[in-house]
Amino acid sequence: MSGLITLARPDERSVRTRLAVTFRLLLLLRGLLLAMAVVLLADDPGPRLGLGLVVLGAETVIASAAWRRVLPAVQRMPLLCCLDALLVFAVLAEGGVFGPFFLFTVMTAAIAGVLYTWGPVLLVCVTQIALSFVAMAAAAPADRHSPGLLIALPVFYPLAACAGVALRTLFDQYAESEAVRRRAEAAVAAADERTRLAREMHDSLAKTLQGLTMSVATLPHWIRKCPDRAERDAQDILAALQVAAREARGLIADLREDAYGMPLPSAVLHVAAGWSHASAVPSSVETQGWFADDIPVAVRYEIISVLKEALTNVERHARAGQVDIRLLSSADALHLTVRDDGAGFAPPAGGRLDLLAREGHYGLVGMAERARRIGGRLALRSDPGGGTTVTIVVPHVPGAGHWSDAPDVSGTERRAS
Repeated sequence: MSGLITLARPDERSVRTRLAVTFRLLLLLRGLLLAMAVVLLADDPGPRLGLGLVVLGAETVIASAAWRRVLPAVQRMPLLCCLDALLVFAVLAEGGVFGPFFLFTVMTAAIAGVLYTWGPVLLVCVTQIALSFVAMAAAAPADRHSPGLLIALPVFYPLAACAGVALRTLFDQYAESEAVRRRAEAAVAAADERTRLAREMHDSLAKTLQGLTMSVATLPHWIRKCPDRAERDAQDILAALQVAAREARGLIADLREDAYGMPLPSAVLHVAAGWSHASAVPSSVETQGWFADDIPVAVRYEIISVLKEALTNVERHARAGQVDIRLLSSADALHLTVRDDGAGFAPPAGGRLDLLAREGHYGLVGMAERARRIGGRLALRSDPGGGTTVTIVVPHVPGAGHWSDAPDVSGTERRAS
């Protein structure tokens, strides 16, 4: 399987999501202020002022439309904000410092406060303050105001920058609290998994080893009394040892699984690739929709565990030649579907999966329990000779929006063999 999706860490994605939203909002506010300034102008602004307005308007529209490319470039190069300040100065000098354009110019400092550390912020503020004094000095005597106003207006640039820095600090604090919450959820999920592993070790591996101990203890007796019976018991012991080794490998694999820390689409691709490599059964993975950056750890954990259990069932019972996995994020829920073309079976009447436990089929029962733990439901469809389809549906938990670096995985498909 190729083309696995790689994302930034959840806390980084959370900060970048909010930076992107704020950047777009500030650009929108900048455009509104520019439009208001144009309306407040006289009917004939003059050719140079008109050209400057067109340039600034085009700059704002382009930055708003192509913000996915513009934002990283502006973050990397603070001099772009200084260049914007020069463009704004040209309009400010023509329209007047005390005209309707001043509030429009303040937005450059606010954007710098959100995007940069203090060093670049001070660079942008000093540039804007110096240019504003140059514009004031170039103003006609009739347009000049009191000395107090000449000093007070440039102060708005550092004030706007401080507001942007404060907003950025709030983002950082929120991201830190989100990281703490994620760590707490991960700790709870890890504790639950330790409990499950302990239960499975007691219910399966420990009982298997206990049976082996009893069989080995009686083997010398049967060797002396009945060699044929001893040979049969030795073969049974060998089979039981193979089962115990397989169960131990499964438990160790669960402890070492890396998929639980991945974003959900990447985790599904990772699990499917590993399973196809180990089982030699081809699989295809289709992911559709946008996936929130902050899907709760418990939800992601249970969905991945259901996928692993479904694939384990396919390997043990289905004798399938192909497995198709589909992960869908709709407006109200997450859907994971695992479909195989194997032997299939007759599901219990009324869809009562609990009846399967009476026959020793605990896998589907465990998957249904996992789905219920996260508020979801498990659906099963199967026919003898017609394959099996397992679907888990989990309602969305309210979370953050999507950042531009999140993958647009709509309609993507990956194959493993």
